[in-house]
Amino acid sequence: MKTKKPPKKLSRYTTLPVLLDLLRRKKIVLLDPSTWEDKNDAEIILEYKKKKKISNLFAICFSTGDETIHHWKTYANGISGCCIEFDGNKLLSKFQGINEVRYNKVSYKKINAIEEVEVDLIPFFKRWPYRCESEFRVIWEGKTTQKKIEIEINLHSINKITISQQMPSDVSDSIKELLREKFKNPDKKIIRSTLYENKKWIDAFKKNIETTGQPMNQETVSSNIIMKGTLVAKRILPDLSRRGF
Repeated sequence: MKTKKPPKKLSRYTTLPVLLDLLRRKKIVLLDPSTWEDKNDAEIILEYKKKKKISNLFAICFSTGDETIHHWKTYANGISGCCIEFDGNKLLSKFQGINEVRYNKVSYKKINAIEEVEVDLIPFFKRWPYRCESEFRVIWEGKTTQKKIEIEINLHSINKITISQQMPSDVSDSIKELLREKFKNPDKKIIRSTLYENKKWIDAFKKNIETTGQPMNQETVSSNIIMKGTLVAKRILPDLSRRGF
C-alpha cells in the first residue's frame, strides 16, 4: 500500500550519531518495532505478524507535520538531538520497486472508537494521544536472517538538517562546519532549532509592549476600578428605585 500523493516533506527526529552514519553510508535503516518504547504499537504489530504469518517486519517512522516540543522530547531529546527533513517524493522514490516495502500515513483512533479494520492496515494505526505526531510509516515485511533492513538513499533528498537548541551554540557551530562538505548550500541546509528560544518571537513582544505603553501602576489600576464602579452604580441605582428598593 502506497499513498496516492507523497507528502511534500518527511521529517526524521533522531540523534547526531544516526545522522552522521546516514551521511557517511547513505542508507536509511529500518528496525524491529519490538524495540519501540510504545508497547501499544509494538504489541499490535506483533499480532499483525502472527495473523499474516510474517517472519520479519522492520519499520522507520517520519513526521509530515511541523516541529513540536513532543517530537524533540520523545525522539530527539538532549544535546545530540537533530531532525532530518527529506523531500517526500525524492525519498519515497528509493523505496519504489522493493516488493517487501509498504508505506502510508498513520491513522489515529480512540480506544472506544476502534472498529474492525482490514488486517493489512494494522501497521498504520496508532492510539489517539499520539495524533500530534502526524506520523508517516515505512515498513518492510518478508523473510530474512538480517536484524535490520538498510535502503540506499541519495543525499540530495535531504531538504535540511535542524540541530537541537539544547546543543551549546559553539558545539552546534562546530557540527555545522563538519557537515558543510556534504551540501552545496550549507547555510540553508543546516540550521539550529529556535523552539526553546526564538529571537523574532521575543522581539515581537518587546516591540508590542513598547508600542502599547508600559503596564499600569497601582494608582492607575485603583483609579480605573473606582471609575468602573461609579459607572455601574449609575446604571443600577435608577433601576432599583423603580422596583421599590
